This record gives sequence, C-alpha cells and structure tokens, in this order.
Amino acid sequence: MELPVLDLTPAAFAPFGEVITRPERGVDAEGPGWQWWSDVALLKGDDRPFAIGYLDLQPSALQFNWAERHMRSPELLVPSGADCLVYVGPPEFPEEHGRMPPLESFRVFRVRQGQGVLLAPGVWHGAPLALDRPLNVVVLLLQKTGEIDNCVVRFPENPVTIKVE
Repeated sequence: MELPVLDLTPAAFAPFGEVITRPERGVDAEGPGWQWWSDVALLKGDDRPFAIGYLDLQPSALQFNWAERHMRSPELLVPSGADCLVYVGPPEFPEEHGRMPPLESFRVFRVRQGQGVLLAPGVWHGAPLALDRPLNVVVLLLQKTGEIDNCVVRFPENPVTIKVE
C-alpha cells in the first residue's frame, strides 16, 4: 500500500485535530524583534500535568508499520529545524482501543517548520518521519501517557509506503 503526502491545511487535518501555525489575526503583543499570539490552541487534559518530550529524527525509509493512540490525551507535535511527515488515522472504534481503522483511511501530512499539529485523543499516529535531514520535534502530552494511556498496533507484514511528490 502507498499513501501520498497531503498539504497541511486546517480543513484537511480537521478529522484528526488542529493545525498550529501563525494566526491570521492581529498580534496580541509585540516589541522589537518579536510578535506574540496567545491562546492559539487549547490542550484539554485530565488530572495529570502535561509533559514535554523531545524527539530526535533522522532520515530513514518513508514507510510505517505501526500506529498508536491515546484515548485520554491530546498530543502536540512541533518540528524544529526542518519539515517532517506525520501519519494519522481517524479516531474510529473508541470502545475498542486496539481496533484500527483500515490503513486506507490513514493520511500523511507535511508539517512545515513553523507549523505544528495538535492530535485529538483517539487519533491513530506514529513517530513523525524526517524527510531529507535530521530534525527535532517537541512533543507535548499528558504525563505518563505512554504508560497508562497507550495502545500500539504493529503490522510488520503490511507496511505502508509514503509517496512524496
């Protein structure tokens, strides 16, 4: 199976969460060399604090053979230093945590440096993929999500290849 890379627009990404980018509205504050927009997006959580993760990406094969989801935690991904690819699947079957939707329903988006994505709870996803150079991704999700709110499904016999045009 092969999936194309899609342009990251708010409308295209809406089934999976929100696009984080420079707002179209006026600034909330500014000074020499800086501009600030507050409340660009809200992260709703349960009683746990949010944790900041640091993800180091190196270029590798543009394919994936696993996906995970968190039923109670949104997840914010913000690339730093280069663009990356994010693959996502719809949050179907919430009552069956380990049941993935068909791989054909997954989408791949290019997240450009200066953008970010806020994945909604229940959305299937995996580690972002580096395109042509190393980069880092800041990850924000509820503390201990990987331990207490994580479902991983692997499909090594049926990897999905990503087609970059």
